[in-house]
Amino acid sequence: MIEKINSPADVKKCPEKELNTLCAELREVILRSVAKNGGHLASNLGDIELTVAIHRVFDLPEDKLVFDVGHQSYAHKLLTGRKEGFGSLRSDGGVSGFTRRCESEYDPFGSGHSGNALSASIGIASANKMRGADGCVVAVLGDGSFTNGMTYEALNNCAGSDLRLVIVLNDNEMAISRNVGSINNVFTRLRTSKRYFNFKNRFVKVVSAVPLVGKPLVGGFRRIKNFFKRLIFKENFFETLGFEYIGPVDGNDLKRLIPVLEQAKRRGSPCVVHTYTKKGKGYAFAEEKPDLYHSVPSFDPATGVVPNGKEKTFSYNAGAELCRLADEDGDIAAVTAAMTAGTGLTLFAEKHPDRFFDVGIAEEHAATFCAGLAAGGLKPVFAVYSTFLQRAFDQVAEDAAMQSLRLTLLVDRAGLVADDGVTHHGIFDAAMLNSIPSCLIYSPETLAELRTCIGESLAYDGVSAVRYPKGKEVEYDRSAFTDLGTLSYADYGEPKKAVVTYGRITSQAVLAARSAGDTRVIKLLRVKPLDIDTVLRLLPASTPAVFAEEGVLCGGIGETLKAALGKENMRVLAIDGAFPGHGSYGKLFAECGIDAAAIEKALASL
Repeated sequence: MIEKINSPADVKKCPEKELNTLCAELREVILRSVAKNGGHLASNLGDIELTVAIHRVFDLPEDKLVFDVGHQSYAHKLLTGRKEGFGSLRSDGGVSGFTRRCESEYDPFGSGHSGNALSASIGIASANKMRGADGCVVAVLGDGSFTNGMTYEALNNCAGSDLRLVIVLNDNEMAISRNVGSINNVFTRLRTSKRYFNFKNRFVKVVSAVPLVGKPLVGGFRRIKNFFKRLIFKENFFETLGFEYIGPVDGNDLKRLIPVLEQAKRRGSPCVVHTYTKKGKGYAFAEEKPDLYHSVPSFDPATGVVPNGKEKTFSYNAGAELCRLADEDGDIAAVTAAMTAGTGLTLFAEKHPDRFFDVGIAEEHAATFCAGLAAGGLKPVFAVYSTFLQRAFDQVAEDAAMQSLRLTLLVDRAGLVADDGVTHHGIFDAAMLNSIPSCLIYSPETLAELRTCIGESLAYDGVSAVRYPKGKEVEYDRSAFTDLGTLSYADYGEPKKAVVTYGRITSQAVLAARSAGDTRVIKLLRVKPLDIDTVLRLLPASTPAVFAEEGVLCGGIGETLKAALGKENMRVLAIDGAFPGHGSYGKLFAECGIDAAAIEKALASL
């Protein structure tokens, strides 16, 4: 079946009895591609029927489909003319793992961060109304997105309007870590009433078939039903806000789902369709452990064995060191935004549950919550991916730093993040935090340095950050380095020129120095405040230098150091001019001009 599908129009032509076969084939293609290239698996296996139903009912691309986060759009990509290149998912030059406007007309809005889909959809629907366009906008939000404050701002903005907007709540009880909090409890209560909705749909179908009086009877019964429903059960969450609520409905049952979406499409005002889906559906290993299969590297689909090796990663070691320190200090508390496993805090959560807080996908709240913990006398640690920390800049600056409150940030996935691509690169955190007065920033290159930096950061009575990359430390010979505390250096020949750098790309600097010869490599460990006196001692004014940085140029550490030294004979290599895409680290380093070849070329040009 899948070979016949090149656009949503082909989904509409597909015989109804063959739709389940199409779903099975989509599931197989997605499993095979993710097993080969890595990617987000469980969420994509869970929403296949929902995606097929949306493409069946709505008229894409005249109607617009917006996914929250976008990592659950694999079936959508396969149904919209991208199946030929789908085997290249997340690889060099291949299909992105997220929705991207530049990739297809069927991706009206790109997304890699949770919580933005409804705001964008309201904007598109409002534009449709202003232009007189008749298209409908469908926003697909996971239940995890409803722990994000931006979603509620959007709900408040569109309730009671006449926009043609369908909000699909894809409820699988999971974000990345299992959903927590009172909002999840609301959805749990809504799910318990699905027997009532099954009966209602059957009743409407039977009564509507009565000649002449069927439809009036349905309308009358609906008014009576709504009266008693509100009398006994009150309104549910969405109805209280002014939305028409439909559901819950089994999001993996096409026969149930398609009529519900057709009903929603006919409405002339925003409505909520509540679907419940099985994360990992159709692949037993993912159904049993959906959190493990949320995002996976390449693996063997026959055995379900996902390569581990987490003990050697920065994330795991950051969590382990934090847990060790918490064993000795009862004031240390750990906070995450729905990323317990991703940030290595699983052990901490198990050993110190009374000091562990998962606040859901709410980075802004997490940062201010930490500031509150600090105001109460604790030592809060917020473990967060660099790309998601961007959402909490105001809270870190205003609520913590400005008030001189203690806050330690464990900034995971700092630097380029290969196959996750443009929305997930951690290239802004160093420049962002660099702008905050009194903020302390460490950027360890090794696991040993990581452990040291976490200890020093926790001892600091203010805002501090320890930033580190995804995965493991790069292996190469570091024996030439001399440790000076805040930085270290290594000479390759007689030092007539220098490379200054920090973090993971030190390995690229060393390769360039060895090839160029007569070069000193200076590796910064603490990048704010800079140890200018030691740098001056290692880098005389007459020595030309290259500064290489795995972050943005503007406001970055390189620009800061060059200005502080007043050094005209220093060239800064950093990410500038474009948002990096996805692909291998080698490709990305080269494209960004920060690999060994680019550094050596810059040294030669000095």
